[in-house]
Amino acid sequence: MERPLAGEITIRRVRADEWRHWRATRLRMLRDDAHFFSTRYDDMVREPDDTWREWVAEAADGDQKALFVADEDGRWLGVVGGFVRVDPQEAQLISMWVDRAARGRGIARDLIRELAAWTKARGSSRVVLFVQEANRPAQELYLRAGFRPTGDRMPASAGRSAFKQILAASVDELLA
Repeated sequence: MERPLAGEITIRRVRADEWRHWRATRLRMLRDDAHFFSTRYDDMVREPDDTWREWVAEAADGDQKALFVADEDGRWLGVVGGFVRVDPQEAQLISMWVDRAARGRGIARDLIRELAAWTKARGSSRVVLFVQEANRPAQELYLRAGFRPTGDRMPASAGRSAFKQILAASVDELLA
């Protein structure tokens, strides 16, 4: 579903033929905000095109994963992804990012709502995410959106001393 927002921003699902745009955006977010993601730029930049093509195709057409973009005249201002967890009542929010120049415009909140709507449409009732403990702005955003800490935390990734918190929210809270 495409929803235009104020300023002609449209929140929409990524299409399979946009895998190059997703790759460029993903690499940009990992380069520009590396300390807030568990995945490393140096690892992802070496992924073959087929990996990117397959992931985006599955996210565009399937019901197990999705990618959404905040699109302003072909410029991607923000993205979010999600996938169904082992428990089919849960989806996991991943790869949330908004361009620094576009922050503060409500784009992240609208991306979260779109992912929540996808989660609800596929029959799941809860969204879970991992957020770096050092990423206070993201934690505050998620709390304002309706997420709450589960009390669990885990190492950010191998070779890093950082930790990430696990947050969760019901789909209804996110859509309220």
